[in-house]
Amino acid sequence: MSILATIKDHSGRIYRGIQTLLVSSIAATAIATFGPAENAAALALSVAATGLALLVLMYMRSSVVQRLQSAADAEAEKHRFLSVDAMTGAMTRRYFLEALSDSLGTLRNRRQASLLLIDLDHFKQLNDTFGHQFGDLALAYLVKEAERIFADGIIGRLGGDEFGVIVPHGDAAALNKDVRRLLDAMRAGKRHEGKVVPLSISLGVALAPLHASNPTELMLLADLALYESKAAGRGRVTVFDEEMLSDKRYRRLVERELRAAVYLGELELHYQPIVGAEGPIDALEGLIRWRHPVRGLISPAEFIPIAERSTLIDMIGEWVFKRACADIGQFPGRRISINVSGEQLKRDEIVTMCDRVLRETGRSASEFIIEITETVATAATPEILRRLEALRGLGFDIALDDFGTGHCGFNYLKTLPIDCVKIDRSYIRSLAHDQVAQIFVSALAQIARIQDITIVAEGVETSEEFTLARAAGCSRFQGYFFGKPAPRDKTSALCVADNQPLALSA
Repeated sequence: MSILATIKDHSGRIYRGIQTLLVSSIAATAIATFGPAENAAALALSVAATGLALLVLMYMRSSVVQRLQSAADAEAEKHRFLSVDAMTGAMTRRYFLEALSDSLGTLRNRRQASLLLIDLDHFKQLNDTFGHQFGDLALAYLVKEAERIFADGIIGRLGGDEFGVIVPHGDAAALNKDVRRLLDAMRAGKRHEGKVVPLSISLGVALAPLHASNPTELMLLADLALYESKAAGRGRVTVFDEEMLSDKRYRRLVERELRAAVYLGELELHYQPIVGAEGPIDALEGLIRWRHPVRGLISPAEFIPIAERSTLIDMIGEWVFKRACADIGQFPGRRISINVSGEQLKRDEIVTMCDRVLRETGRSASEFIIEITETVATAATPEILRRLEALRGLGFDIALDDFGTGHCGFNYLKTLPIDCVKIDRSYIRSLAHDQVAQIFVSALAQIARIQDITIVAEGVETSEEFTLARAAGCSRFQGYFFGKPAPRDKTSALCVADNQPLALSA
C-alpha cells in the first residue's frame, strides 16, 4: 500500500468526525447569534465543538506526520535491503552496476575511474576446512578492509566470493599502493577459534577511459585481468593490457562455456578397454568428452589445458570421478582408470574430494586406478608425492602414463608410489623395426616384474604390435585393436559379451 493510501485509509473517519464537529459548532454559533438574547448553552456548545475540532486536527496532524515517517522508514529499509548485501554490507550487484555506469559519466563528459574485481582464493576450501560461518566472516572481513583502504570507493558483491570496487580516479601509482595494502591485510589473516587463518585474494584492474568507457566492456576487461591473476598462481593483482584480448579472451570464453557444460550435462565419459594377455577385459580407461550443442564433440586437448589454468580443473576432476563411480556398476569385475591432472595434485583438495565421493557413493577405492603423466612424475614435489601416498592409502592404485616420452628414467620406478606403468605408444609402434624400443620395453618389463608393477602397452593397433608387446613382457594392453573409446552403454555391452576371451580382430 502506498504512503497516500495508508494515510487516506487511516484518516478518513477522523476527517468526517472533524466535519461533524465543525458543522455543530457553526450551528451552535448561529443559534447563539440569531436566537434569543440569552442562549448561553448554544454559545458553550459552539466553543466546545470548536475546541474539540482543533484538538482532533492537532492529533490528526501528529498522526499523519508519524505515519509519513514510518512509511518513509519502511521505504528506506526496502531500498537498503535491495541495494546492500545483508551478509557483507557491500552494495548488491544491480546497484553496483548502476553506480559503475554513473561513475563513468556521459559521452560528452567522461570521468576517470578504476574498476577492481576481487576474488577470494580457495573459498570452497575455506568453507570445507573451517565451516561456512568462517567463510561468511572472511567475505565480510574482505569488504571491511576494502572499505577502510578505498575510503572513497564503492564496494559491491557481484557473486558468491566475487567483489568489485569502483575508485573515482585513474592514478595507477596510488591504486597500486592501495591494492598492495589490501593484499597484505588479507595475508595477515582473520582470527578464528584462537588462531589466525591467512587469506588470499586475486585482483584484476581496468581503467576508464584508458581501457574502456562502457561499463559492460570495462567489466569484461577487468575480468580478463582477474583471470590472468588466478592463472598465474593467485594472490596477486593484474592490470589489463591489450594482449589479453586475443587468445586470452577465447580461453575465458571456453572456460565460461565449460563451467556451464558441467551443470548442463554436456560432458560425457567414454571408456576404452584395457585387456589381459589372453584377451579378456581387465579394466577400462575413462576418457572425458565435451559434446557442445553448437560445435559438436570437442577434444579434451582443446579444453583441458584451459581448465588447468583455473580451479575449473578441480570441478571437472570431481565430475569425472563421480561419473566413474556411478558407471562402474555397469562393468562388473572391472576397474576404471581415471586421469588426474598435475594441477589437481598441487592441492590437498584432490585427496579430500576422492574420500568424500567414495563415502557418498558407497564405492571402494580399490575399484579405481588413478593415472598421472610422466611429466607430472618428473616434476613431483614432496607435497605431490605425499598426496599420491595419501591416495594409495585410501586404496587407489596409481598408474604412470606415457612412460618414455620425457626424462623419467628407470630409477623413478623405485622412488615413485606407483603400481602400474603405461608404455607410450611410440615405443609399441617401433617394436617391429627399432632395436632400441625392443630393449627399452623388455628391460622395463623385467624391472617391473621384480617390483611387482603392472606394465601396460598403449596404442596397440595391429595384431603384430600385440604379439610383439606380449613377447617383450607387457601384461596389459590398450589400443584401437581392442576397441576405441565408446559411451558407457556400448562398452557395457562389450563387457557382457566378454565372458570368453576377447576376439582379437581389427
